[in-house]
Amino acid sequence: MRTKKIALNMLSDIIPYILIGVVGLIKVRVLINYIGDVGNGYYQLINQIITYVFLAQAGFGDAVIYKLYKPFAEKNKHDINKIYSGSRKIFKVIGYIILGIIMIVSLFLYLFYGFQDGYRDSALLCFIIISTSYLIAYFGRGQTYMSVLSAAQEKYTYSIVANSIKLLCDILIVIVTIVFRNLESIAITILIMKILEEIILRLVVSKKYTWLKEVADKDTSMTKMTKDLAWLQVGYVVLNNVDAVLLGFFSGPVMVSIYTSYNFILRYLNEVSSRVELSAVYSFGNVFAKKEKDKIHKLFNEFMILFILLAFSLSITFMLGIRSFVSIWIGKENYILSYITVVFFTITLFLNIIYYPLLALINSNGLFKDNKNHIFVCASINVILSIILVIPFKINGILFATALAFLVNIFLKTKLVSSKVLNIKHIDLLKKYILLITIFILLSVSLFKVEEIILGFDLNLITCVLLLGIIFVFIVLITFVVLYITNKDTKNLLNRIKLIIKRK
Repeated sequence: MRTKKIALNMLSDIIPYILIGVVGLIKVRVLINYIGDVGNGYYQLINQIITYVFLAQAGFGDAVIYKLYKPFAEKNKHDINKIYSGSRKIFKVIGYIILGIIMIVSLFLYLFYGFQDGYRDSALLCFIIISTSYLIAYFGRGQTYMSVLSAAQEKYTYSIVANSIKLLCDILIVIVTIVFRNLESIAITILIMKILEEIILRLVVSKKYTWLKEVADKDTSMTKMTKDLAWLQVGYVVLNNVDAVLLGFFSGPVMVSIYTSYNFILRYLNEVSSRVELSAVYSFGNVFAKKEKDKIHKLFNEFMILFILLAFSLSITFMLGIRSFVSIWIGKENYILSYITVVFFTITLFLNIIYYPLLALINSNGLFKDNKNHIFVCASINVILSIILVIPFKINGILFATALAFLVNIFLKTKLVSSKVLNIKHIDLLKKYILLITIFILLSVSLFKVEEIILGFDLNLITCVLLLGIIFVFIVLITFVVLYITNKDTKNLLNRIKLIIKRK
């Protein structure tokens, strides 16, 4: 049953996200063409700032999920309702805090940020509308429902609703951008879709969990975890979202537009991988709640194989094809970056993906306190180095800082997981990661000429996508064969996949 739910969670996230990615490609191209490089740069910068604004959530959702693992494993509906009720109360408090932060940030941007002529009022209104639209899930039930469904290993229910609304929202953004050509119309579209998402979630969850209700005896004990989770949340956001903000302040909106065009594809690939990781977290959490720790090492090794496959196939395909794809997709000369910049982008993607098996174990085992210091160190490295390097080296300096921070993060996480979860020597786990990273760096250097040849091809969008698809499949097959020959856990993973298929 657990295996089936892992598959359902993965598929319900990944398959719709493929469609969202396709529409997203069209959306970015439309934004650049109809509101310009500057308008798109401000829109992307607004989204990055909103990410920081919502740090007030401070990982509370993760704390709720962790708190719900045990009552769901024991099928204790009374405790689930207590935690559900308590989380609704706290989410509303967080909503008011975020609303206050939105007002303060809006005033700061109005008074101090140097918007280009004609963009200040439009960009600020867009920021306010989009920010407040995300608050609907806090004052309503969306955030709490996501926590409940995740802990029950049924996040696929939430994913189907959220991904469907996201897909519809992106389609509508394309339409309103072409028709109205302004940031305000995009923001209003997002607001309407968030209202619709809340309504549909209420209908679906109330039917699925007829017994789920608010009770007077509210359990808010999960707030005790948020001290550690707050540092984690801040660290993760700084580690993963500081780049565009710094480029916006030091290099202007056009550079943000160029950077985010590449980063859109990179984040998309990374997000697909993270959705696999989230499914693993909920299942590992269920294993820990049932005290089945003897299964952890085996599951971890199998997930490690899966993420090695994802890391090499997605990263190398990105590295070999992104410049060709951008030249066709965006069609502007200033958007074609150097190969070394692409390698830096790709290294951050690779390090992110191979890190996910470690993150799954840490989150599912509730090692938030141990984890927060690591993230703070890595985020500090990223910010300090990025500020130092952004002016002389621009995108390359920022990407180098991010890659180095991710590398330190992996070193620290392997130490934590090996001692606190897997009970193995740190050096044994670290060696595996060092080997993987070394192989990838050697491949990045050796594939330079191959990338140049591909960039020189006279491709259109269809032939480019087909070529990249062929490259992806080829790398998957080669990587899988090597893993099958060298690692016995590959056979276990293959057997698990066969089991999923038989139980369909």
